[in-house]
Amino acid sequence: MISTTIFTPDFAAKAISRSANFWFVTVLLGQTIFSYYIVAFYYAATFSFEIEQFNQVMPAGYIEGDTQGNIAVIVHVLFAAIITVGGLMQLLPVIRKRLPALHRWNGRLYLLTAVTMSLSGGFMILTRSDLVAGSGFGHIALMMNGAIILVCAVMAFKHARQRKFARHREWALRLFVAVSGVWMFRVGMMAWLGWHGEPVGFDPVSFSGPFLTVLHTLSYITPLLFLELYLRAQARGSVTQKLMTAGGLLVLSLAMLGGVVAATFGMWLPRI
Repeated sequence: MISTTIFTPDFAAKAISRSANFWFVTVLLGQTIFSYYIVAFYYAATFSFEIEQFNQVMPAGYIEGDTQGNIAVIVHVLFAAIITVGGLMQLLPVIRKRLPALHRWNGRLYLLTAVTMSLSGGFMILTRSDLVAGSGFGHIALMMNGAIILVCAVMAFKHARQRKFARHREWALRLFVAVSGVWMFRVGMMAWLGWHGEPVGFDPVSFSGPFLTVLHTLSYITPLLFLELYLRAQARGSVTQKLMTAGGLLVLSLAMLGGVVAATFGMWLPRI
């Protein structure tokens, strides 16, 4: 019989901390590969003046004669690599502690990029419905995600200016999770396809179905709710709450890792 004395407050604190670190390493790996893909495909197409290549991945990504819309798309995808790398840098403890000036200036760039991408993303949804595949619920979820990003960016900046760094950290984490929503959607999609080996629960042509409704919720809304549980469990949760949260983070990280592997070899690398 296993003794329950090992489940001490210190053990629970280490468990939730290590599971959070494992989650971050998983995200670091996946978003680093994603950033490489963005640079290798979208940056290369942009700087070689072959924007029409966007249509290989994004429906109506390039429309001849629509200068304003094309600029919005280009800004959105080019900023995607900046915000992905910048967000990861903001969460690295070594940068926060040893390079505070870099942390501050990178944070300002990150906030500006997040706001720009949210506005350009909303503009694309409103003006190019064909650009964002899926149902009306998916578009609504994306718009909600953009609004959440704007709120989180404002609150993170506000608390940083007021030097309320504990509150700033919480809002910065919320911002990072919200900004990562589109990436999480891709990873979740590829994890699902990798598990089943074929589209299940949705129509790949119309890109609609019950699975996608669930995935939109899991990608853009549920992670923020889980983050709130983590913040509260870490700060003042009981041993049971911390252990349950650590277990949830571990399961989430393993699922994400499977999605990262599937997305890397099934979506990103083949297009480079």
